[in-house]
Amino acid sequence: MIKKAFIGLAFAISLFLSATLPVLAQSTSIVDTTGTTASGTNKYNTGDYTLDDIVMIAIRASRWILGIVGSLALLMFVYGGFMFLISSGSSDKISKAKTILVAAVVGLIIVFGSYLIIQFVLKTVGINWDGTKTDISLYSQENILA
Repeated sequence: MIKKAFIGLAFAISLFLSATLPVLAQSTSIVDTTGTTASGTNKYNTGDYTLDDIVMIAIRASRWILGIVGSLALLMFVYGGFMFLISSGSSDKISKAKTILVAAVVGLIIVFGSYLIIQFVLKTVGINWDGTKTDISLYSQENILA
């Protein structure tokens, strides 16, 4: 019975992945190699890096990591629910499934908390989530008190 359940779960996961692989293949890289300098040359070939480039890599890496961890939390919800369904009334299996679901909820809370912390730090520094700079004058004392 368990072997059939695992085969069914593996089939469902492979079906899901086969639908999402073309989208994943088109995703952008963490490192953007299309930047140019003022003279029009590729700044990555000439070594003309700035702090903005490092910040952009950090933002893209954090977005990638948060996406992966969020997907893993969803997978753990599915796994915990599946374990709960096949527990057949066994208190040991039900408690294990509950533990998995509680761990998935805690993981999701950690992911959302880290997202909020990253957003707060970026807004404080004056950078949007996509790496562009915000207009700092919006937060100046004259505009706030006006």
